[in-house]
Amino acid sequence: MNILHLFCPPVYAHPGEAAVSPSVSAAAWWDWRLEWVLLFILLFVGTLYFRWLKEAYQNTETSWSWKYPIRFWGALLCIYIAAASPIDHIGEVYLFSMHMVQHNIFMYPVPWLILAGIPEGMAVYWLKKSGMPGYHGYRILKHPVTACLLFNLIFTLWHIPFLYDWALKDRMVHNLEHFTMITSSIILWLPTWNPIRKDRPIYPLQMLYLIALAIAQLPVFAYVTFSKSVLYPTYAYAPRLTVLSAHADQQLGGVIMKITAMLVLFVSFIGICMAWYESQMQADRLRDEKALAAARALS
Repeated sequence: MNILHLFCPPVYAHPGEAAVSPSVSAAAWWDWRLEWVLLFILLFVGTLYFRWLKEAYQNTETSWSWKYPIRFWGALLCIYIAAASPIDHIGEVYLFSMHMVQHNIFMYPVPWLILAGIPEGMAVYWLKKSGMPGYHGYRILKHPVTACLLFNLIFTLWHIPFLYDWALKDRMVHNLEHFTMITSSIILWLPTWNPIRKDRPIYPLQMLYLIALAIAQLPVFAYVTFSKSVLYPTYAYAPRLTVLSAHADQQLGGVIMKITAMLVLFVSFIGICMAWYESQMQADRLRDEKALAAARALS
């Protein structure tokens, strides 16, 4: 028995349908593409970011640190891997669950690395330089209600079957889907991961915001996971790369979507709790130091 059958069994999605042969199936898992246009765009963005970073440091009193460009370039690397690796081709042609893995990369590590790669001084500097239009746009987008509604609107729209399948069939629409998902995800995390810390809501509101995010994603999760039929024709008629049927793969994708979101939200919630506790402890220490200094002054 060929060992490829263990990892890539020839399973039929529908009676009479030709399955992917083990050799073709195995090759699909290692099918990297150059994606030179995306590579050029990412290199341009990375270079532009570095120039903006240097200008901000030259005009502010913030000390230089390589951790910021490393994080930002790490985000660009994640984007390229998600788009050029087998993740993209398999998610586009064969498996809904793999497409959800790709979307999770765009929604969580990419925005975190981008926002963590922008020093507060750089964010303040370029926000001031953008003038009133940029500042007003930023104020609207950073609001928790705007961020939550905008992301969930875009996220929900792209999971409507005819839009989702359109993106799978048209590369330009697929690129638009990814671009809007990345940008809306960056906006989504502004209330909790904003480089300008004073613009984040107070800790209790950040915690309520994360709870609202968990609730807002439930309709899409339930729609995908508990549907009794395959929602997206591309996957319904695609040859199978795994032992899972198209319907089981769709359920797996829904579970990946929700579990990943819950893990990220839970870790973020704990992080906010710890930051809140630390801020309270620091405030108590400052109050005690002031009281001690006042007592010494009177004695």
